[in-house]
Amino acid sequence: MRYQVRDAEGRELTVPSLADLHALYDQGFLAEDDLVRQEKAERWVRAGEMPALAGARTRRGGARWIVTVLAAAVALAAALGLLLAGR
Repeated sequence: MRYQVRDAEGRELTVPSLADLHALYDQGFLAEDDLVRQEKAERWVRAGEMPALAGARTRRGGARWIVTVLAAAVALAAALGLLLAGR
Protein backbone atom coordinates (compact mmCIF):
# COMPACT_ATOMS: atom_id res chain seq x y z
CA MET A 1 0.00 0.00 0.00
CA ARG A 2 1.27 3.47 -0.86
CA TYR A 3 1.25 6.46 1.47
CA GLN A 4 0.95 10.20 0.89
CA VAL A 5 3.05 12.50 3.08
CA ARG A 6 2.47 16.25 3.46
CA ASP A 7 4.98 18.46 5.28
CA ALA A 8 4.33 21.74 7.09
CA GLU A 9 4.94 23.73 3.89
CA GLY A 10 2.28 21.75 2.01
CA ARG A 11 4.67 19.73 -0.16
CA GLU A 12 3.49 16.18 -0.83
CA LEU A 13 5.39 12.98 -1.44
CA THR A 14 4.18 9.50 -2.40
CA VAL A 15 5.92 6.72 -0.49
CA PRO A 16 5.65 3.25 -2.06
CA SER A 17 5.33 1.15 1.12
CA LEU A 18 5.09 1.18 4.89
CA ALA A 19 8.68 -0.08 5.08
CA ASP A 20 9.84 2.94 3.06
CA LEU A 21 7.76 5.28 5.21
CA HIS A 22 9.29 3.75 8.33
CA ALA A 23 12.82 4.17 6.93
CA LEU A 24 12.21 7.84 6.04
CA TYR A 25 10.84 8.52 9.52
CA ASP A 26 13.62 6.60 11.23
CA GLN A 27 16.27 8.56 9.32
CA GLY A 28 14.68 11.89 10.19
CA PHE A 29 13.36 12.82 6.73
CA LEU A 30 9.82 12.93 8.14
CA ALA A 31 9.02 15.09 11.14
CA GLU A 32 6.63 14.19 13.96
CA ASP A 33 4.17 16.81 12.64
CA ASP A 34 4.23 15.72 8.99
CA LEU A 35 0.84 14.42 7.87
CA VAL A 36 0.50 10.89 6.49
CA ARG A 37 -2.41 9.02 4.94
CA GLN A 38 -2.86 5.76 3.12
CA GLU A 39 -3.26 6.38 -0.58
CA LYS A 40 -7.01 5.62 -0.70
CA ALA A 41 -7.87 7.09 2.72
CA GLU A 42 -9.24 10.57 3.29
CA ARG A 43 -8.00 11.08 6.85
CA TRP A 44 -4.52 12.51 7.50
CA VAL A 45 -2.61 11.46 10.64
CA ARG A 46 0.47 13.05 12.20
CA ALA A 47 3.51 10.81 11.64
CA GLY A 48 4.29 10.99 15.36
CA GLU A 49 0.89 9.47 16.16
CA MET A 50 1.09 6.50 13.80
CA PRO A 51 1.34 3.21 15.72
CA ALA A 52 3.27 1.69 12.80
CA LEU A 53 6.09 4.18 13.41
CA ALA A 54 6.20 3.77 17.20
CA GLY A 55 9.43 1.72 17.13
CA ALA A 56 11.18 4.38 15.08
CA ARG A 57 10.25 7.06 17.60
CA THR A 58 11.81 5.00 20.38
CA ARG A 59 15.03 4.49 18.46
CA ARG A 60 15.22 8.16 17.51
CA GLY A 61 15.20 9.08 21.19
CA GLY A 62 18.04 6.61 21.78
CA ALA A 63 20.70 8.89 20.33
CA ARG A 64 19.78 11.60 22.84
CA TRP A 65 20.11 9.06 25.65
CA ILE A 66 23.59 8.03 24.47
CA VAL A 67 24.77 11.65 24.41
CA THR A 68 23.38 12.20 27.90
CA VAL A 69 25.12 9.10 29.29
CA LEU A 70 28.37 10.07 27.57
CA ALA A 71 28.21 13.60 29.05
CA ALA A 72 27.53 12.15 32.50
CA ALA A 73 30.50 9.79 32.15
CA VAL A 74 32.79 12.68 31.16
CA ALA A 75 31.56 14.75 34.12
CA LEU A 76 32.13 11.81 36.49
CA ALA A 77 35.63 11.23 35.13
CA ALA A 78 36.45 14.94 35.55
CA ALA A 79 35.14 14.94 39.13
CA LEU A 80 37.17 11.82 39.98
CA GLY A 81 40.22 13.39 38.39
CA LEU A 82 39.83 16.51 40.56
CA LEU A 83 39.36 14.40 43.69
CA LEU A 84 42.45 12.32 42.98
CA ALA A 85 44.53 15.39 42.08
CA GLY A 86 43.70 16.93 45.47
CA ARG A 87 45.29 14.05 47.41
